[in-house]
Amino acid sequence: MSTDDLTLDLLAYHSFPLLASALTLRKDSILLEWESAVALTLPAADALTLKSLRDSVPLILQEIIDAFASDQPVATRDLVEGSKLHGESRFQENYNMRELVVEYRLLRRVIIQQISEELDERLDVRNNIALNMAVDTALQSGIVMFTEHLQQQISASTEVQSKYLSFLSHDLRNHLHHALLHIQLLAMKLAKIPEYASNAIDLESVKQAILQTTMGMDRLLQCEQLRRTDVQHVAEPVDLNSLLPQVVSQLAHEAKSKGLALELEVPAGAQAISDESLLILVLQNLLGNAIKYSSRGRIKVTARNNSNGEGIGWELSISDQGPGIAPEDLTHLFDAFRRGDTYGKPGVGLGLSIATEATRLLGGKLEIDSEVGVGSTFRLMLPNQAPKNKI
Repeated sequence: MSTDDLTLDLLAYHSFPLLASALTLRKDSILLEWESAVALTLPAADALTLKSLRDSVPLILQEIIDAFASDQPVATRDLVEGSKLHGESRFQENYNMRELVVEYRLLRRVIIQQISEELDERLDVRNNIALNMAVDTALQSGIVMFTEHLQQQISASTEVQSKYLSFLSHDLRNHLHHALLHIQLLAMKLAKIPEYASNAIDLESVKQAILQTTMGMDRLLQCEQLRRTDVQHVAEPVDLNSLLPQVVSQLAHEAKSKGLALELEVPAGAQAISDESLLILVLQNLLGNAIKYSSRGRIKVTARNNSNGEGIGWELSISDQGPGIAPEDLTHLFDAFRRGDTYGKPGVGLGLSIATEATRLLGGKLEIDSEVGVGSTFRLMLPNQAPKNKI
């Protein structure tokens, strides 16, 4: 019967009676000192937690003693399995990872200190290695089990979120579009009746609110779809002289309504190796973000061939003369749902997160330069060759 871990052969196939005897003599002292250290270091530990300590620590200590006393791997395997149960119980007791690590560090310190005192100068190299191996086995097994349960919890939570997003994508979105259609028809009828003209204007604001809601849901779905994508998109030659004007044209009306000038600078024959749909998605979000937060001046979209020898092909930049971004907000700028000073603009903070995920799939990177009161420049750095497909 094996432990399935060759690194534990010393502990699994050899006995250490000196360590087994010392640990047996010091069990009660270890328990008392560890309990005191946990209560001092983790003041949040309540009476129930301390009771759990008293229940679990003797079991772990006995399994370590049995592993020292035996030259059969079954004892070491029992230590691994028992320690896993300890990690699982800590997860059920709502420990966080930091608390668990602190508790284990204290256990390690107390055991080694007590055994060293008991054996005085008789702790030779071989026994020292075995002692540390046993303590490490107990601690690592518990943390591994705790982490596995944590991953399962996160996975289950993610699945719930995906089902919720699916609901948004189908049922709720369809209902909103149905309501929007009726509002449009009603507004058209009311607009023809003079005494109800003002009501038609009110319905227009309702229509815009629904449109903003559906746009927000679209961004949620895009972000989730990109985050969960495992397969690399196929990269093909993309004509930037065609693609960039297309993106600018899509958002030209919004820019014009705010009095913003859009400028485009693309050299003749500009061609990148990339995924066109993902590239459009990145640029739409970057340019839309620039328009959203700008209230004056111009926004410039530029493409230039970067031959710096660092694997970068084309550099696509979008520069605005907006309010700029404070340095403290730059660190989390590309995180989902994280927003700095929005200057009164609505949104949920997904545009740049979507751009980041799409850029990751393209094998590129995003950079930003910004100065408060001056403006911002976002740069999309595309690789000079297609990223390898994931299998």
